[in-house]
Amino acid sequence: MFYKLVSILIFFCFLYNNSALSEKWNINIEGHLSGFKVGQSKVLFEINNKEYLLTALSNTTGITKLFYPWEQLIEVSGLIENYIAKPLIYNIKDIRENKETGFINIKYKNNYPVIVSAHPNPENDTRRKKVSKDFLRDTIDPVNSIIYLGFISGKNNSCNHTINVFDGRRRFNLEYKQIEKNNDVLKCKLKIIRIAGYSKKELRKHPKEGTIILKKLSNNTNFYFPTEVQIPLTIGTFYVVLTKNKVLQ
Repeated sequence: MFYKLVSILIFFCFLYNNSALSEKWNINIEGHLSGFKVGQSKVLFEINNKEYLLTALSNTTGITKLFYPWEQLIEVSGLIENYIAKPLIYNIKDIRENKETGFINIKYKNNYPVIVSAHPNPENDTRRKKVSKDFLRDTIDPVNSIIYLGFISGKNNSCNHTINVFDGRRRFNLEYKQIEKNNDVLKCKLKIIRIAGYSKKELRKHPKEGTIILKKLSNNTNFYFPTEVQIPLTIGTFYVVLTKNKVLQ
């Protein structure tokens, strides 16, 4: 289950400055469950003209690491066109006890995600039904989806948006509703609408809602990034805090 918790954590890591041609940021993320720190991520986000690249390395911490020694590496890249993030790739790899336990590599072609390689192979997963191609058009992965949210929220000065997501196995919608606005800070309610590809266990345990706080990057940009995320779970509340630092060049 911690795989899903830190996947959610990573799901909310990004940064962008549309006034710069070449910029880099370090982003630090901490995940807490019922008040205890259970994971952390080190993220590097780079924007070069209209292209972006994000890499993130996550791992369990503290007592959680003793019982579940786990690392995850994520890499995404894409293009920026008229305040729309258009993903190119989504690669994710899990490592447990120094052994690779799973990975999935996705590229995007003609508005569809294409699974290039994966282990375990989704085609052989008997726990779930394969997601129909009819549900896959104009979907993006979880990490690129939050970058998309940052652009569209800045363009409309609101987080009232629904984003179609496919993570390689599951198809769901992320429905954001603005509940509060204070200057350059947006507080939004998140609903996770399940569409297809879920196993019976995932239907029982995966979260259905949460709260996210977005903050405008600066007075000179119309881009929002998350500073706090809360996801209620059956065993407590999963709470994520993000901090960022610009990399001097």
